[in-house]
Amino acid sequence: MAAGILIGLVAAWVIGTRARRARAAAEHDHYPLPDVADLMGQMLAASGRRTMVPVMLKLAYELLEPEQAAVFVHRPDGKLALAEGIGLPETLARGAEVAPGEGRIGRLGKARRALAEAEFDAIGGLPEPASLAGLHVDVGAPILARDRLHGVIGVCRPRRRRAEAKTVVKMLADLGGLAIVQVEKLKAIQETANKDGLTGVFNKRHFQERLSAEIRRAERDGLGVSLFLLDIDDFKNYNDTNGHVAGDEVLKKMGQLLRGSIREDDVVARYGGEEFVILYPGASKALAYRLAQGLRRAVESHPFAGAEHQPLGAVTISGGVAAYPQDARSEVELIRAADHALYQAKNAGRNRIIGAGGSDPGVAGGR
Repeated sequence: MAAGILIGLVAAWVIGTRARRARAAAEHDHYPLPDVADLMGQMLAASGRRTMVPVMLKLAYELLEPEQAAVFVHRPDGKLALAEGIGLPETLARGAEVAPGEGRIGRLGKARRALAEAEFDAIGGLPEPASLAGLHVDVGAPILARDRLHGVIGVCRPRRRRAEAKTVVKMLADLGGLAIVQVEKLKAIQETANKDGLTGVFNKRHFQERLSAEIRRAERDGLGVSLFLLDIDDFKNYNDTNGHVAGDEVLKKMGQLLRGSIREDDVVARYGGEEFVILYPGASKALAYRLAQGLRRAVESHPFAGAEHQPLGAVTISGGVAAYPQDARSEVELIRAADHALYQAKNAGRNRIIGAGGSDPGVAGGR
């Protein structure tokens, strides 16, 4: 259903634009039609909001050629955070936040409808936040899916189709919302077939498919991919002491802890036995290391039944973190690098995370 509506909207836009092009052929303000269908195909192929954002910005630039464009994503705490932008000042970093009703971006989230120029003032709200200094928004629209706010898109000073800017931006937001719905439906279907029956995380086959896809995306977009390979310490001892039924409960709970620790587009899978793996698309090695350390502490502090009988007095994990292309040039090398770091963590006493190469990447910067 969503795909049908999406195709219909794209077709209507293409037909309408071609008609306007024909009328404007004798005028100087004439712009070629971008390949909207191809860009929408990329949007539908996205695995989540993170991979959809660059496509939306590219489409916005093709249609409007604005001086600035930005997409903010809606976070669970209600704030909007900058995901990515075009023409933004270097001082404006990804993750910059704005509260609902704060500035023009916040008012788009509050109003939940497309706004242009004076319409922003009619909404009312707080002034522009210092965190978004240098960002200017003339036209914007909320990205909604199933009546839920997923983000907003805003543009500044469009050089093409200026009179139609509000309509174009609203179309982009609406198409983004429909694509999110479609992605969520496909995810629900795929996850049923790709899940490990005991732990509820993805299986090894699905992880390998996603790893291959993320490596290709990283090569194409010049981004990084990080991987965290982890193992439950002394799991055989836990099974021998508490029984295999209790061991299965630990594996189930471990799956819950892992799922609760990841970001929207991260992938967690059972790699085999008591071994798990987490894929962090777009994350630096330093960020992956910090996320892995947070998970290690969460596992260590969890009150697993019978944990007091473990050699370290608790159920713990050890793991290795590796990054592409920093530590590897292929997916096989990336897994091997993380596995070697995991081996080092085990030999160093367990209940620890080691970065590939034996370094502590957590001391470096990263996002």
